[in-house]
Amino acid sequence: MKIGVLDTDGDFKHRFFRDKKLDIRRKSTNGEYRKYGIGFTHGEIVCSMILKENPQAEIILYPIISENMKCSVLELIRGIESLIESGVDIINLSVGDEYNYHPELESICKDAQRQGILIVAAHSNRNVYATYPADLSFVVGVKCTDKNSPEKIMLFDESRNEVIFSSSYFSLYHLEIPRLIQGNSFACAKISGLLSWHKDSFREALKNLEHSFLNHYYPCETLKQKQCLFCTNRPNDQMEQRFINEVTNTIANFTIEDMDSEMVRQLHDWEILFIDCDSYQAVLPYKDKIRDFKILHQEKEIVLRYPLFSLEERMNLDLQYRVLIHQFFI
Repeated sequence: MKIGVLDTDGDFKHRFFRDKKLDIRRKSTNGEYRKYGIGFTHGEIVCSMILKENPQAEIILYPIISENMKCSVLELIRGIESLIESGVDIINLSVGDEYNYHPELESICKDAQRQGILIVAAHSNRNVYATYPADLSFVVGVKCTDKNSPEKIMLFDESRNEVIFSSSYFSLYHLEIPRLIQGNSFACAKISGLLSWHKDSFREALKNLEHSFLNHYYPCETLKQKQCLFCTNRPNDQMEQRFINEVTNTIANFTIEDMDSEMVRQLHDWEILFIDCDSYQAVLPYKDKIRDFKILHQEKEIVLRYPLFSLEERMNLDLQYRVLIHQFFI
């Protein structure tokens, strides 16, 4: 599965990218990139979120967006042309025109569609009347609304071919940053990664996600109502101890290294296993064990503070086993 990306450049030196397929088609570079304060460029974050959803995908990146997050309509059209020539299956666009409709832009997008390429495009982060190509009817447009106390994570408006997230904040956990970043571009990347598993039936996949159990935010008050095992990588941290005492009804807490033995030893005593490990690499070796334990013990709830599992992985667990692993964020 080849995913074409038009975005900013980057050095992609973080270990998350080491085993990933990433082809950067640069015209030239001086090796210097404008990075957010968290140490990554916009393009690096977008590509990482696509690959978090589908680690097997191959990304072809044309870095046409400048450091000030701008590019001309002509550069956008030429970028899409280049991706069509590169034989991609999906095109992910973080950029568009917020002011004007351009028939030439629609024409090249239609050329892509005729060749079987799915275009997923972010709407503007600003409250504008339209964003092109995200507002074209045959393009999957992605935006966020930031609702107060939302129940559902996303909606799919099939009539407009539009994915709408109820929050514009997305996790950087997989990049070893236990923080959230805001923007429609990152929602778009999530959807591109997800749909790369379902390109030929993308509408069905989006409807399945919309109507699945995992399309709900976890009710945090449940942590106080049920008996919890609390797994953490920072048991002596004062803020963590305060969280344990004030937010959960914890009967025992332990480190990630002791998770296997403690889950089994106290199997009959707990209802929720809450995993609060702020290091993605530290918990990653336990990912399969967490999944397998949940399949075997479906009566137990497993809740992760940070998103270890992708949307596709959680959807498959739901469809194959009727199993739901809860995560606070995506």
